Amino acid sequence: MATNILIVEDDTDVNELISKNLLALDYQVNCAFDGEKGLSLALDQDFDLILLDVMMPKRDGLSLLAEVRKKKNTPVLLLTAKGAEQDRISGFKTGADDYLTKPFNAVELNLRIEAILRRTKSITKENLEPQGVLFDPFIFTVTINDSTVTLTPLEYSLLETLVNQHDEVLSKAYLYQQVLKRSFSQYDRTLDMHVSKIRKKFNASGIVGNVIKTVRGQGYCYDSQCAL
Repeated sequence: MATNILIVEDDTDVNELISKNLLALDYQVNCAFDGEKGLSLALDQDFDLILLDVMMPKRDGLSLLAEVRKKKNTPVLLLTAKGAEQDRISGFKTGADDYLTKPFNAVELNLRIEAILRRTKSITKENLEPQGVLFDPFIFTVTINDSTVTLTPLEYSLLETLVNQHDEVLSKAYLYQQVLKRSFSQYDRTLDMHVSKIRKKFNASGIVGNVIKTVRGQGYCYDSQCAL
């Protein structure tokens, strides 16, 4: 079955260029040129990935993302203006999986898309119970001590990686390669934002304690004792 990608971008030239690029790679493509149409398509159909512009007429990308996250965990790659750091931070808090800064070239876009799709498709189709944690890859949930949390595909992959190597400190460089599928940069806060989002979801679900611990100067680890 062909991979189905939704492009939500109000700039017709950019939308067309992305669409032609993806069609040439044998992706199935749907396009929307404003936020309202994008939201309608995102909720009515099942996509493997959404490429989402932030600044759009009728409905901006962040409010669209917020509505999608109420019902679906479709991976989302934000397309943001250069220097729009607050948009990127807000995007991660709302549930974006990654972002790409405009202007970008086709090669980088293709690599980001491939990385997100690999993460999504590499998630096992079985329920796992490592260290007392129940993962459900069908709906991207994790249950700890009867408390269930719904994650985005990237958050799910990140948590699963940490849990499977519990009590071992995993460096940011390793997690960038393993989960984000790109090289680590000290100025890139993507990983930190996803860890923060997982922690907030845990707290909101009643999972007390700092299950994902920050080890200064080294990276992150999953504390199995804290989760018990």
